[in-house]
Amino acid sequence: MIEKYYDGAIEQVAAGLGTVEKNHLLVRYSGQFSVENLNDTKQLEKNEDIFVQVHEFETGEITCAYEPYLTMICDGFRRYMTGTFEEFMETCDVYYLHRPVLLGYFNQDNTGREEIILLDEVAYEQERMLAALERMLCAIADRHPVLFVLNRFQLASKSTMQLTARFLKCENCNIGLVLGVSDVQAMPEFLVPDWEMLYETLDDGSKIYHIGNSGRKKEETIDDEKYVDYGSEKVYRKLQNMVEFLDFDQAAYYLETIERKIKFDNLLVDDAARFRMWLLFVKVSILRQDIPKALEICEDLEKIHLAGKEEECAYEQDYLIATAYMYQGKLKEALEMAGETYRIAGKMSDDYRMFLSELLEAKIQMSGWYNIFFCAQDVKIKESLIQNLIRYNYRNHLAHVYIYAYDNKPEIVKKANQSEELLIYFSRGIRIAKKLGNEYLINMAYQKNIMLSSTNGMYEISLLYSVRTYEALKDKRSIQAGRIYSGIAYNLCAIGENERAMAYYRHAIRLFYHLREPEDIAEVQYNMSLNCIMCGQYEKAEFYLTQCMKAVERLHLNSLRVCNLSKLYGLLALVSILEGNRFNCERYLNNCRQFLNYVIEKEKMGDGFGTVHDYAKIDDDMFLYTFSRGLLAVHDGDYEKADTDYEKAEDYLSRSEGNQFFSYALFQQKRMECFKCLENQKGYEKQKKTLEEYERQHFSTYGKLAKKMMDTLPPVDEADGQQDVSEQELDVLLWQESMVLAYKSKKHQLDFISTWQKLIDVTGVCAEEMIDAVMKTFLNHFNVDCAVYARCMERQTQVLYNNTGIDLNEERTGRIIASLKRNPGGYAISKISSNYNEHQDITALFGEDDVCSLVAVPYFNNAKLESFLITYVRMKDNWHSSVNRYMLDEDDLNMYQLLFREVKYSLNRLDAYDKIYEMNNKLYLAAVTDQLTGIYNREGFYRRIKDLIDEFSGGKRKPELGLMFIDLDNFKHYNDTYGHDVGDLVLKEMADIFSGLCEKQGFVCRYGGDEYIIVFFTADKERLKETAKQIYQKIDQADGFEKAISEKLKKQISIRKEQRISCSIGIVLAEDIHGEEEINQMIKRADDLLYSIKTTKKGTYRI
Repeated sequence: MIEKYYDGAIEQVAAGLGTVEKNHLLVRYSGQFSVENLNDTKQLEKNEDIFVQVHEFETGEITCAYEPYLTMICDGFRRYMTGTFEEFMETCDVYYLHRPVLLGYFNQDNTGREEIILLDEVAYEQERMLAALERMLCAIADRHPVLFVLNRFQLASKSTMQLTARFLKCENCNIGLVLGVSDVQAMPEFLVPDWEMLYETLDDGSKIYHIGNSGRKKEETIDDEKYVDYGSEKVYRKLQNMVEFLDFDQAAYYLETIERKIKFDNLLVDDAARFRMWLLFVKVSILRQDIPKALEICEDLEKIHLAGKEEECAYEQDYLIATAYMYQGKLKEALEMAGETYRIAGKMSDDYRMFLSELLEAKIQMSGWYNIFFCAQDVKIKESLIQNLIRYNYRNHLAHVYIYAYDNKPEIVKKANQSEELLIYFSRGIRIAKKLGNEYLINMAYQKNIMLSSTNGMYEISLLYSVRTYEALKDKRSIQAGRIYSGIAYNLCAIGENERAMAYYRHAIRLFYHLREPEDIAEVQYNMSLNCIMCGQYEKAEFYLTQCMKAVERLHLNSLRVCNLSKLYGLLALVSILEGNRFNCERYLNNCRQFLNYVIEKEKMGDGFGTVHDYAKIDDDMFLYTFSRGLLAVHDGDYEKADTDYEKAEDYLSRSEGNQFFSYALFQQKRMECFKCLENQKGYEKQKKTLEEYERQHFSTYGKLAKKMMDTLPPVDEADGQQDVSEQELDVLLWQESMVLAYKSKKHQLDFISTWQKLIDVTGVCAEEMIDAVMKTFLNHFNVDCAVYARCMERQTQVLYNNTGIDLNEERTGRIIASLKRNPGGYAISKISSNYNEHQDITALFGEDDVCSLVAVPYFNNAKLESFLITYVRMKDNWHSSVNRYMLDEDDLNMYQLLFREVKYSLNRLDAYDKIYEMNNKLYLAAVTDQLTGIYNREGFYRRIKDLIDEFSGGKRKPELGLMFIDLDNFKHYNDTYGHDVGDLVLKEMADIFSGLCEKQGFVCRYGGDEYIIVFFTADKERLKETAKQIYQKIDQADGFEKAISEKLKKQISIRKEQRISCSIGIVLAEDIHGEEEINQMIKRADDLLYSIKTTKKGTYRI
């Protein structure tokens, strides 16, 4: 019955082609159903007036990126379009960097993109890809009507759903779309948001038909069959194709499935296939900003060894680790790893890889161009790198280098007021970006100049670039638009247009509120606080700043993009003391100092790494810190101290004047007052003159600028009656978004638990080995830098893991244990938490200035400390990295407690296993070992023979042996003359001689009372003869063991030569041995040889 309804839906859409816009339907049914046998579909496919594309997604198959739209574009172009495919891409404005990928797909030659994608441009490139594919399909539809019938759409990829969603909003009447969905087939969770948005669009237009039950049950697919080819070339190509077409979430879904199958279901994939799969997984994880996962998979890569490709594997792994570190903010470690990749590439004589390493080193110095505004100084770039960027057609990277590495000095930026062409390198980069069509980079480049000019007091240039950027924006209600409005307001505030600035700030907040961007709202509120300080509205300023801190804490941010946490605390200290709140001022100053100490100490040590970044400039932070301290001293009546602090503040102010427009006049005024109290008339007059000159110049210059620029600025929507977003609405938004973030984090951690359980559920390894594997995974997954894990034994503390670089001696571990006993529930602290100072005894152990946040997890049993974990995040050079969160809190403490409780249980199991193993081993050794001599007994001999036969059968050892059957001569004389204790001594000494000569070439057995067998893993006759001669030589050198026997009896003895211990040896050789019976035959032949020696001449060997 449902065939009729399905046909009807297709007929309806087909009939509307050419006349009906948004011509689409969703057909829902229960059970399984295929469109292969629909009558109307077959008839329509014969209709030459319509380009009909029927596609059925298959259960158990890997769905490709944009399936089936890419194939449809290629088929449609071949049928209906003219010219070359390259011309078609040009017409449809396909992004330059995507053209090789689409052309490779069209030509079916697997050509990939030429240039590595940058993390900061992932979202932009994904949007460009979607938009281009939509234009290409629309262009084909304009030439010839297109009808898509996509059945089992719930199995479609994320990219397919996103492109379909765009078609649902497209008003091209030549496109018809019928989607078939089975209600019994669930879709992966990561697709649900895209599906719900798509479904809502259809539902709003009454475009959903429920056509009933097919009557057919869900197809049974054997699970193993679904995954059996996951190591194949075909699957790898599909996954690589997803990456090329930027469908990273879909690729990650399949790669995670493969990982689970390999790790938990023992799916067999050969090393070479697994290595390239994991390389792809690392790349995908980095581009999804899942750096912990990337580093976790790098650990798996390290365990794979491909013979003959050691250097290539090492390069690929180290390159990806360096990239992950770069985006993680570990710039120093990233640079070291990049240097190692360059060394490996040089060893391989691989020019291209050497170029990639050199480029990576340059990117690291600029934080991968991820989430930075500008560089605080020019970055030294080798000319050879510029030449190689041109040689290898890395034009997007070349544009980034020109824009960010050069023209960062204020005196250069100032020239932009005359002509942008005077910024030689910057303008080169802009030209390249325009040729590529990289609008995002152009926007970011202008943002760079906006920030550089505004922070250096060049507000006209900043406003000029703001207006230029806004005019180039296509979407005037986008995030970029909101940021431009906030930037314009900042500059208006700087030139004294405070009221107008607030209008632009309010407009920016309205935009961000509707876009649900609480972090951007916090940045606007930060800027609003500066406006309030400038107007003397300190209470309002404090309100905005506390809202910023609330966002930092709830969203687990490391900082705001526009300022470090130290600057936030400095501003809070400033407004607190200006309000007369001494307590809050001192508290905020202490918080500020905790962050600033890290940079101050680095400067003292001469460690300037990372100082090329905009966030490394802390002069404005130090100004706020010293200015607030001076105000605090004035509050306390200590004017001498205030003068000292003001002098320091003056120095920092001179280096950061552009950033301190909001407090410049305030500072000069407060310093004048201090001079007056100190009765320093000269200083007072000088300061007064400075202030008057500043105000005269400021009002003269910026008054004219305000008049000049006002008419060019973009409009604000207050004239449209738009209401401001209330404080309550902003709080609700922040709370909602923090809950979404917390949910994602919790889900991520819960997904990790299965991996964790697999890691700790091991046997047959020592505690240190298990902990080492566990801790590496833990550090990578949770983005913590250092950790200590220890067990508290009866008399000592056993440190099982310690990568802190700190020697944990008895005194230091004692301090940790004392702290944990005072806090049996553990604790989580960070530089923004109120309890940070309570645990200085612990942070001081690891470097107080270096520890940003720390979690301590103790485990007690009956009030006795059994084990503990200390883990912490170090201060970073890149505090603007949004990839990681650095402030550990109670949620982390709870998760770590759960995870390491399981580790404790696992260690207890290992201990119990070790004891059982030790006991069993002793029992086994007792069964197979001769207790007197320590060599094999007869039982041990035959067990070892059985193992040998297995090795022969498995091809692990060549099936040949040599065997010596040995009988001692004159042994009875020793026993009868000196007693059984001496007899035992002789048996042990002889066993030592045989074992020493045998070593790893075979094994020795005490076969009977004074009989021994030596088995050699060779049938080399000459070697065995030589060994027999060495045995007699060693026996002769022992002189009948007279010395050992004399010591034993505590009296000197002498043994006549003919009565001294010796032996007779029967030697047999055999090749091509297959069973134990053949060994027994060898023993019998050797015994026969021995008998013949005994009846003729003792003390010799015979083969």
